[in-house]
Parts: sequence; C-alpha cells; structure tokens
Amino acid sequence: MIVIGCSHGLHLAKKIAKKAKRQYAELFVEKFPDNELHIKFRNTHFKGKKVVLVQSFYDDIDSCLIEVMFAAKAAKEMGASSVTLMAPYFPYFRQDTWFSEGEIPSIHFMGQIMDDIIDELYVVDPHLHREKTMGHIFRIKAHRLTANPLIGEYIKKKIKNPLIVGPDWESYKWARRTAELIKCESTILLKTRYSARSVDVRFQEKVEVKGKHIVLIDDMIATGNTLIKTILKLKKLGVEKITCIAVHGIFAEHALEKLKKTGATIVTSNTLPNKASKIDVTDLFAEKIDDVPNSLQKRKKR
Repeated sequence: MIVIGCSHGLHLAKKIAKKAKRQYAELFVEKFPDNELHIKFRNTHFKGKKVVLVQSFYDDIDSCLIEVMFAAKAAKEMGASSVTLMAPYFPYFRQDTWFSEGEIPSIHFMGQIMDDIIDELYVVDPHLHREKTMGHIFRIKAHRLTANPLIGEYIKKKIKNPLIVGPDWESYKWARRTAELIKCESTILLKTRYSARSVDVRFQEKVEVKGKHIVLIDDMIATGNTLIKTILKLKKLGVEKITCIAVHGIFAEHALEKLKKTGATIVTSNTLPNKASKIDVTDLFAEKIDDVPNSLQKRKKR
C-alpha cells in the first residue's frame, strides 16, 4: 500500500501514513499559465498496490476534484489494485434535492462521478441533511467517520463547567451527541434564515447560563454569521466564557477574524488547515488503513 498526499491533503497525509506505518509519497501538482493542472506521480510504482489518496476540498475546490479524478484514473492505469479516497472534508453535499426547477442536486451527481473513479471513500462528518447515510449517494463503499469523540475529549480536557449548545436544529445533533459522550448538559437555539448571510437566533426555552462556559458546536463554520449573532446574544445574557467548536473550519469571507473580534474562543479540527485547528483527525483515518480493499469493489446498482 502507498498513501499519496494530494495538494490539499498534505497537512494530514504524511501523519496518516506514519501512524499507519505505510509508504508515503506526494503528488506533484502545478498549474500551466492558462490554469490547466499539471499533475505527476514521482518515483512511485503502483502495480499490484493499494493506493490511498488523501485530499481535502477547500479554496479551489474544483481543481481539487479534477486532481483526484486524474490521479485515481492514472493510478489504475499504472496497475494499482484499488484506489481509496480519504477526504477529511468533502464538497458539494449542500444541495441534496431539486430545490427549484433546473437547480442541480450536486450531491447526487458528485456521487456518480466518484463511483466512476474510486473504489472506496472515507469522509469526516459529511454535511448531510435529508440524506441520512452516504449509501444513498454512492454505489461504492462510502464510510462516514466522526470527530465527535475527539471534540468530547477536547472539551473534557480544556473546558470546565460546560453547557453545550447547538446553534440550530441541524447542529443540535452534534451538540447532543457530544454532550452525551462527556455527560454534560446540552440545549438548542432556534434559527430563522432569511438568506445565506442573514439569520436570527433565539433560545427555544429559558436556559440558566450563569456560571456556565458555553460551548457552541456545529459541523462547520462557513461565513460565521450565525455564530456571531449567537455569541452577541449570549453576551447580552451575561455569558462571559464562550467557545465555538466546529469539525470543519471553512472560514469564508474572513470569518475567523470576524469571530475572534467577538471575544469567543474558536476551535476546529484540522480537516482543513487553519489557525483555529486544535483537534487532530489523523487517527480516524490511520485506524482505517487496514480496511482498505485489496482489489476493485463491486458497485451497487443505482
């Protein structure tokens, strides 16, 4: 087996290979002057080997996808017995149905693309809503890993007297699961979204916050608008200590800087590299290396 660090997986791939005691190599990626990708495997031989690509999809997401597509196809042509993608953060899960006429349900089309190029997929806490499992999206084996235990351990070690809060119904499942793991209180805020950048939040019920260290938990922080509104509301209620924890720190539109100005502590995992990443997910992948298939997997029928 060989673990390959793709351009946006380099921050994790080498650690994963080292922990799993596997061969490691890096994919050479650059752009031609017209922005076409130039991709190359260097000093690697794949014949009969299991190949694991490590790629997180952030910033130039579409280039990350093309890179994986080309690398997976090339590895198979070079004799790889199977190609597995380990994706700390995977894109295009937001649109999971035909919301309006002609609006593309990207999650399902992305599933079809991945089915054609890789044999198995591992993703940390995919952003699923109506789809409860990835088995409805992919015909290949697709595994959902979770950072919940890692977040729970971080809270136990770093935060005293926590009250875990989900900023909305979607995030409450993260808050509740984490609270159950470390046996502490949890509650929910109700969110009304007016647009991608305009939201309003309120407590569902009266909550005693005096003396509590509030821990807001979500699967991702994108623009941070919801969290900022939530933090400001909590401060009006007299809350002094607030920590925001997310699995995926996307931090679009300078969100991290905006959040830090509120005085709250911001913590994420390192599925995407950022200045707030304090929770390491590499063990989640290293533990699964031995489960990587020896040969091409049979696809389920659609």
